[in-house]
Amino acid sequence: MLDKLYIQKFHEDKIEKYGSESAQSLAWFSEEDQLKRFEILAQIGDLNDCSVLDIGCGNGDLCYYLSQHFTNVSYHGIDMIPAFLDNAIEKTKDFPDTTFYLGDFMQGQLTVVDYVFVSGSLNYKNSDPDFIFKVIAHLYAHCNIALGFNLLSKTVNPDGILMAYSPKTITDFCITLSNTVVVKENYVEGDFTVMVYK
Repeated sequence: MLDKLYIQKFHEDKIEKYGSESAQSLAWFSEEDQLKRFEILAQIGDLNDCSVLDIGCGNGDLCYYLSQHFTNVSYHGIDMIPAFLDNAIEKTKDFPDTTFYLGDFMQGQLTVVDYVFVSGSLNYKNSDPDFIFKVIAHLYAHCNIALGFNLLSKTVNPDGILMAYSPKTITDFCITLSNTVVVKENYVEGDFTVMVYK
C-alpha cells in the first residue's frame, strides 16, 4: 500500500508542477523519448486487428499512437491516477473499441488480450525485491501472443523513486517463462525493451 501511495504522490507533485497532460507529469524527460519507446514496443508484431492491454496507460498516449499506425486495435488501458485517466478518456473519446479502467493492475482481474504493453510503469522502486519478477509473470499470463515492456537501465537520481535494472537479470528471468525473448537497446539512453512471446 505504501508503495502505491509513494507513486501517487510522485505523480501528483509532477502534475502540480507540469500539468497533467505533459510528458513530464508521467516522468518522461520529453515527448520525443516517450514516442521512441512506443515505436520500439510497436515492433513486437503486427498489431492490426489485435487486442491490447496498456498497463499504466497514463494520458492514453500509447492508445493514440497505435491508432495512427494500426487499424482495428481493441485497446484497454489501466491506470491508478484519476487525472491521467480523465485526460485519456477525453483524448480518445471518438476512438472505437477503447476502454479505460481505474485501478491497480496487480489487484483484481485483468482482461486477457493478444498483447500486453507496459511503457514506464515498472520503473518504480518497490519494498518487495521480487516485485518486478512477479509483475512480469503476472502480465505474461494475460497475453495470448506477447508481453512487451521497457525498463530503465540507469537513473539520474539513484536515491529517488525510480529503479534501474540490469537487462541481463531481466532477460534471464524472462527466459524461464518463454523460449522466445527479444531485447532492444540503444534507442533512448538508459532504457531497454523486452518482448516475451508465447
